[in-house]
Amino acid sequence: MNGSPRPTALSEGRAAVAATLRAYPTLLRIHWARTLEYRVQIVIWILSGAVPLVMLAVWLSMAQEGPVGSFDAGTFVGYYLAAIFLRRITGVWIVWDLNRDIRSGGLSARLLRPLHPLHYDLARTLASRPLQALLVGPPIALALYLYPGPQLDLAPVNVVRVILATFLAMLLEFFFQYAIGLTAFWTSQAVAFHEVWFFIKALGSGYVIPIALMPEGIRHALSWTPFPLMLSFPLEMLLGQLPPDRMAQGFLAQILWLAVAVSLVMLLWRLGIRRYEAFGA
Repeated sequence: MNGSPRPTALSEGRAAVAATLRAYPTLLRIHWARTLEYRVQIVIWILSGAVPLVMLAVWLSMAQEGPVGSFDAGTFVGYYLAAIFLRRITGVWIVWDLNRDIRSGGLSARLLRPLHPLHYDLARTLASRPLQALLVGPPIALALYLYPGPQLDLAPVNVVRVILATFLAMLLEFFFQYAIGLTAFWTSQAVAFHEVWFFIKALGSGYVIPIALMPEGIRHALSWTPFPLMLSFPLEMLLGQLPPDRMAQGFLAQILWLAVAVSLVMLLWRLGIRRYEAFGA
């Protein structure tokens, strides 16, 4: 009788997680190199985010006659410039790739790789963040420096909180968008679903209009959705507008909604991959 211990499901699970984590540095290096190949595309994405600048001009014209709610001209400038930066860091564009791979059968080749396709997509998303920050950060920082009035809470402890909240916001965006992309297993309208999602999120996240300036009923309704957690939460924290109790509530809500998003992705993947394999794609 062999005296060596038999591997348990728990030990095998731990080994699989450890192997996946060890693969991420290599995946990040590969996708960072690929990100640099698409610099022009990234610049186009950046230029397409002009909506906050248009809204900023509108609010500034209104703020000339006095503060709008708790926002004066400097607050508006800080809000929308920071919103542009955080949106570039948290933005994800994975639906089109998922829809293409599932509809064309390209997913079959990805299933032969050693890791779940999601890990490659997540690594690609993470690898593009430094370049996004380098392209958008300096001009926004210069604009904030030159325009008198904007106030950001750049205390080290708050910067750490903002980074964590922004990272969780990016994960929320990634997994919810991944779930939308997985609907391509059943329908050809995955991209259309995302367009609806993007429109609702642009309004509900505070990207177009600060949530603090919305009617109370709308603010209350949005508090039950993940949309404010994807942008408004780290943005208000960066502006120093959140008390500690609301910060704690925001982080808890981000974690709970992230659990919902991950669970939804896992469910849709299990159901969708069965359908995909059944049709012999």
